[in-house]
Amino acid sequence: MGRRVSEGRRFRGGILSLVQTINDYDRALEYDLMTRTGRILTEYMDMGAAGKVALLSFINYLPPDSQLRQAMDPQDEVGEWSTVKKTNIILADIFDVFVSANTKKGHKAKQYPRPKQKRKIGSGAIPISEFLNWWNGGDD
Repeated sequence: MGRRVSEGRRFRGGILSLVQTINDYDRALEYDLMTRTGRILTEYMDMGAAGKVALLSFINYLPPDSQLRQAMDPQDEVGEWSTVKKTNIILADIFDVFVSANTKKGHKAKQYPRPKQKRKIGSGAIPISEFLNWWNGGDD
């Protein structure tokens, strides 16, 4: 069973705490609702008491990587380590170590490409006349 948000968090359950959470973290809560349930906060609020109870349960059992949990406790490393992004970084590092260990001496091991890594495209600048020809639709 998942760890409850109320454990070690400012969220304590109950309607007053729900109102305070909505006031303080409405954007994070809205994001989690949209991405995890396909609904928005006003839909739950319009459901009356049943919607509010559903919101309380939703908030209490959010996983550590949720936006609400991270907004409520930015220092919580569990949320950061439970993200897919962190897992992908670790897997890429393991891949690099594996490739490096299996690369012959004197050869450079190729790193697994990371996001935001500069990738070389093309071999250099083209002459301005070729560019203008392409830009203007070519000779064809």
